[in-house]
Amino acid sequence: MLPAGTAVLRWRIRPGRSSNGIVKKRSRTFVIHSSNPYAAAAAMGMAVARNESSGNYFDPISGAMPGVQPDPLAQPQSSVPSKADPMLKVDFRADWAGFIRRDMTAYCLTFRQSRTIKENTDRYLNARRRVPRQAARAIHESKELRIPPQYANDYSALTKLIREGGNLKPYLSRDIGKKNSPDKNDPLLNRDGIQHLHFRRRGSDDVLFAKITNTDVFVVQALPHDHPQVWVNTSLLQILHDNWPETAKGRVTGIPGEPLPASERLALQYRNRNFATAMSDGTVYLSPGGGVMESGQCYDDSVASDRILRHLADWQRVVEDNAANLRAALGIPSPEELALNLTFENEDWWRAPILYAPTKQAKLSLTPQTIR
Repeated sequence: MLPAGTAVLRWRIRPGRSSNGIVKKRSRTFVIHSSNPYAAAAAMGMAVARNESSGNYFDPISGAMPGVQPDPLAQPQSSVPSKADPMLKVDFRADWAGFIRRDMTAYCLTFRQSRTIKENTDRYLNARRRVPRQAARAIHESKELRIPPQYANDYSALTKLIREGGNLKPYLSRDIGKKNSPDKNDPLLNRDGIQHLHFRRRGSDDVLFAKITNTDVFVVQALPHDHPQVWVNTSLLQILHDNWPETAKGRVTGIPGEPLPASERLALQYRNRNFATAMSDGTVYLSPGGGVMESGQCYDDSVASDRILRHLADWQRVVEDNAANLRAALGIPSPEELALNLTFENEDWWRAPILYAPTKQAKLSLTPQTIR
């Protein structure tokens, strides 16, 4: 039984599927602590908007698809499913598993055979957010930033490292370095989208809170690491909003922020509850970092992994239904084996997949021209 003043939103994070009803798995439960009965609806609308901004779901069954239309002649003409080319060798889920197995090493993570592909994808996406790839980034400092004097030289060295694209792993959470758990959930990052950096490789009593993107680091404030309430300190989000409002996602309208004391926010964080926070100008944010599932997992990661696996299945159907046209494009006649792998060289691979035919050592972009 949840306490009074808690709005509960439960829905299956499965793109394109109906989701009314209670979901028993904690990894699929999103809980909002709010005095407003419409908080759950606001959260769902915000989540849908974020997902739409990432691109449409790719669903050949529904007809319209971004970037490619299957050849109508290759589609089933009745309710009986078409038979795939018996010499077609294709397994996009296995291709994805191989890709994340290799790429996980960049984030201090290893693929676990005991876990499902969904679980490993969740772990990969979580670590991918927690461990920034090495790249030169511009630094922006808040007006409120105060660096403790004992860390002045360390801060100068750290900002130089950031601008030059150095390795930030030694300065991140101890979970990533010493404890070797980069897939452990970071409540502050999952809820507010804010990371922390230690001033020194071996750790520091104070840490630097910042929002890190692929191109920029927005330095918010330095605060003591070991004070438990620092991890639910709403001033961090307030500073981010005051200095760079365009970087903070998760704005909501129609529901109030919850004026909760730090002790209650800490208790809600411990239980993986989401709550709305009001800024001094009245702007309200609800989980700008993506939100926390009841399991502690970031909502956006769970949605993204479902979406990836859905895309893989959809594109594989397109390839299976258009095997004859792909054979013609590659010059591989039947009954020779047609082996195809999906590569992940481009960030938007679900919109313009690139196939690799190992026997021809050829790459083929899956476009309307190649499947007609």
